[in-house]
Amino acid sequence: MKAIIWDLDGTLADTAELHFRGWQEILSGHGIDYSYEHFIASFGRNNAEILRELLPDLDSATIMAISVAKETMTRTMLPRFLPPLLPGVPALLDQFRNQGLRQFIGSSGPMVNIVAVVNVLGIGDYFHGILSGARIPRGKPDPAIFLHCAAAAEARPDECLVFEDSIHGVEAAIRGGMDCVVVGDLAYSVQLAPYLAQPGRPRCLAVGDLSTIQSVEELF
Repeated sequence: MKAIIWDLDGTLADTAELHFRGWQEILSGHGIDYSYEHFIASFGRNNAEILRELLPDLDSATIMAISVAKETMTRTMLPRFLPPLLPGVPALLDQFRNQGLRQFIGSSGPMVNIVAVVNVLGIGDYFHGILSGARIPRGKPDPAIFLHCAAAAEARPDECLVFEDSIHGVEAAIRGGMDCVVVGDLAYSVQLAPYLAQPGRPRCLAVGDLSTIQSVEELF
C-alpha cells in the first residue's frame, strides 16, 4: 500500500448538518423544500449533478451560479456548525504519516470549501494533495477523482486504500480498482451488501467507527 485517499464530508469530519443547512437555505429560494432524506441520498455527488435533477429546466450557467451560492452559504455557516473530526481519524492520520504513506483528500466539494474545512480542523499538513471533483465532468460514482489521486501519489490503483461514507464514493473506489473502507451509517446499510459480497479484489470492508481500528493491515 502506497497511498490513502480520504473522502472529506462524513469520513474525515461530520459536515452533514453544515451542508444540509446550506442546501436548504439556497433551494428554498427556488421553491424547493429540500428534505434530509433527499440530502442523504445525494451526499457524495457533485453539486451540478444534484441540481440538474432538482432543477432540470435551468441552463448550465444558472446551475453553476446556484452551486457557487450554495458553497458560499456553507462557508458562511462554518463558524456556527464547526465539523469535528470523527472518532478514530486523528489516530489514523498519525499512523499513516508515521508509516510514510501518502495521504490525499478526494472530495466532490469545491476546492475553496475543502480548504476552508481542512484549515478549521488544522489537519492540512497530513496531506500530500487535495483534489476537488467539483469541476471534473463526471463525479462519483465515476472513479476519475480517485484515479487522479492515485496518479498524483505515483501509485497503482491496487496500491491505494479509500475511506468513504457514501454509496457513490464506494462505487467510485471499486470501479477504480481500489480497496475501500466504509465508515458511518452506510457501513450498516443493506445498500452496501453487493459490494461486500463480491469476491477477490478490489475489496470492500464495512467498519463504521474508525476508532475501532488498531491497524489497517489487520483489516483485510
